[in-house]
Amino acid sequence: MREWIKTGVSHNIANKMKLFRRKEDQVWQNVERVIVNLSLMNNKLSTRIQYMSGRGRELFEACVKAQTEGDQEKAAMYASELSQMRKSLNNVIRSQLSLEAVINRLSTLKDIKEVKEAIMPVKAIVNNISKDVRGAMPELGMNIRAVQDSLEDISLEIGGLSGTETESYSIVDSEVKRILDEAAEIAARRTKEAVPDITR
Repeated sequence: MREWIKTGVSHNIANKMKLFRRKEDQVWQNVERVIVNLSLMNNKLSTRIQYMSGRGRELFEACVKAQTEGDQEKAAMYASELSQMRKSLNNVIRSQLSLEAVINRLSTLKDIKEVKEAIMPVKAIVNNISKDVRGAMPELGMNIRAVQDSLEDISLEIGGLSGTETESYSIVDSEVKRILDEAAEIAARRTKEAVPDITR
């Protein structure tokens, strides 16, 4: 009787271990899927930044030319378009910097505990990127939704793994704020370098 109980317990433990490993494998597969999708987004953002930077310089030169020729109405039109272009470019650059920080964070994860610690900040940053590029690059919507779905799957899968603790909201907010603030600061500098401000 005791041997039967021991065998049953051992079999149960083995099954639980298999299930645990299977869930871990699913988590890592989804992490890889997120990294791939984010990398695709990063390439698209790079292409758009290059285009917008070129277009911004064209508008700046056109504005300067119009002012030189005394055509203030045309200069004002170019200046207005340039102002909107700079805002959009700043948003796209900021999104790319935030995205690169997320890719780097996910690429350096070593175990499930680190995935658990990273998932909430990553979700928050991706949601912020979604808002930033919604107007400038609506074509990224499908990529962003795929990433958000995969992140949600990771959250659910991790929730089913024992021994993982949820990161406190204060720590998550602090990390998210740090990454977004750094991205905003660098984006402002790169936007200024890429496209001059006609108002200054």
